[in-house]
Amino acid sequence: AAAARYPRLDPKLIKWHLIDIAPKLMPELGDKLGADAMEVLQRRGIEISLGVSVAEAGPETVTLTDGRELPCRTLIWTAGVAASPLVATLDAETVRGRLAVTDRMTLPGFDGVFALGDAAAVPDVATGDGAICPPTAQHAQRQGKAVADNLTATLRGAPLRPYVHKDLGLVVDLGGKDAVSKPLGVELKGITAQAVARGYHLMALRTNVAKVRTVTNWLLNATAGDDFVRTGFQIRRPATLRDFEYTDSYLTPDQVREHTRAMTVRH
Repeated sequence: AAAARYPRLDPKLIKWHLIDIAPKLMPELGDKLGADAMEVLQRRGIEISLGVSVAEAGPETVTLTDGRELPCRTLIWTAGVAASPLVATLDAETVRGRLAVTDRMTLPGFDGVFALGDAAAVPDVATGDGAICPPTAQHAQRQGKAVADNLTATLRGAPLRPYVHKDLGLVVDLGGKDAVSKPLGVELKGITAQAVARGYHLMALRTNVAKVRTVTNWLLNATAGDDFVRTGFQIRRPATLRDFEYTDSYLTPDQVREHTRAMTVRH
């Protein structure tokens, strides 16, 4: 779409290659919708390699784990979220960097400590088979309410309740008129799936102002096209997690233990 707006830009110089370690594209959608999504991407000229990952990234090439080398000047890494560095200061058991908590979001061996959201590997009771809840805003928001109820129950001496949430579906916006979605187990694609995806995103917005702005942007993009000019990409200083988290303010595990021993509980 951007190349069409700039006639002097040769589309042949642009090539996309999607690499995913998963054996299937978007396995959460199921085989049929995953295949539909792959067809949409391939129709746009995007090459897809599944079951492999990046072994090495150089200035002009990317080497895959199957030995292939791809010419590459732009590498976009979408590896999901990472737990806060605060997690590492607790010396507790972790699962993929997240605290291994119970289904009541308590941390075993740490009395009075609860964890949720990105920081916790909360068991997915609804799915079972040892699954853990994905670190998404939808789960974190509901887990926050559940933790608040369990905190109240703790103060009142009442039993804690496990966090149980049955996923109602998944929506994937592929841009333009393309989308795939699976609300309540019903498989949809195309315009219908796009309507479901956009409708869900609008419902998730918390204020009417945000909803009006979002709908207005959608209408402008649909009638006038997207604005391909972006600012802020010329900053060459490499960013680290320390730039986003004030990691220097966290105590080390030894400092935490020393600080805890120095504290006295007064009634």
